[in-house]
Amino acid sequence: MDENNRNFILAIVLSMVVLFAWQFIFVPDTPLDPQQVAEKQAADSGAPQLGADGATPQVGGAPSVGGAPQPSAIDASAGASTGMTREQTLAASPRIAIETPSVRGSLSLKGARIDDLILKDYRVTVDPNSPQVTLLSPAGDPHAYYAENGFVAAGGTDLSLPAGDTLWTSEGKETLTPSSPVTLTYDNGKGLTFTRTISVDDKYMFTIDDKVTNASSEAVTIYPYALVSRHELPEVQGFYILHEGLIGVVDDGLEEISYSSAVEDPATTFESENGWLGITDKYWATVVIPEQGKRFKATFDGSAKGENTRFQTDYLMGPMTVAAGGSA
Repeated sequence: MDENNRNFILAIVLSMVVLFAWQFIFVPDTPLDPQQVAEKQAADSGAPQLGADGATPQVGGAPSVGGAPQPSAIDASAGASTGMTREQTLAASPRIAIETPSVRGSLSLKGARIDDLILKDYRVTVDPNSPQVTLLSPAGDPHAYYAENGFVAAGGTDLSLPAGDTLWTSEGKETLTPSSPVTLTYDNGKGLTFTRTISVDDKYMFTIDDKVTNASSEAVTIYPYALVSRHELPEVQGFYILHEGLIGVVDDGLEEISYSSAVEDPATTFESENGWLGITDKYWATVVIPEQGKRFKATFDGSAKGENTRFQTDYLMGPMTVAAGGSA
């Protein structure tokens, strides 16, 4: 046996040793069961937070507007892959189907998240038999990517507000279509009832209408938020004229933050009364649009911890006061 063949065989043996060692040390023997998946999904909420005084909103770990930048507070490991398949992860939470001429999928009653969306008209490659493009996936999936709406309260106030770990109840509808909106409800057990109506057009635009009813004896003040969260660093083209990463239009100005900058730099925040924000790749973007004409704070952030990476854009609206016996 000559030296080249000997080196070639040695390289194969060493590669197999590395492969088996990796499997033994780093890959779990068994995936998490559905209950563990549900618990991990419930623990990953990246809801914006308020300052203790309730008057200085803090979103995604960023300071109140006008303050100095702070390190990211997004937990990169929260919502990380559970080792289960996408189908198993979807089955771990109750769902309502989504069906339009352009998209199909489902929304999770856990957090009322839109976290399962497939584009009917586009495929992964030019091969017409290749899979349809999967845009959104639930927390716990290796490609977790979703949109979430919720509420936060002033610091130190426990109002049991709906967020990423809240289980909503559906009022009968099994499928969200352009002709049939769905209505979800959540009673916090403390006098507040939340009614959320979700509608979708014949393309891919979702509209969320929240109503809060206060049956308690005191007025409450809450802050609506929405976010787009992505729990991976996707493959990027790296082409200098193509932006891939966090994106938004705030006060008519275009803001673009690359995935690498989002991780390396402090969170970026803006205040505005109009615009939108989200995450984009070469072909597809997922964005949230706050109610226009009302003040909101937008935050762009990223975090990395070991092999886990997470990116988030979110907005936090100003205070909304619901009078005792009233609704908003």
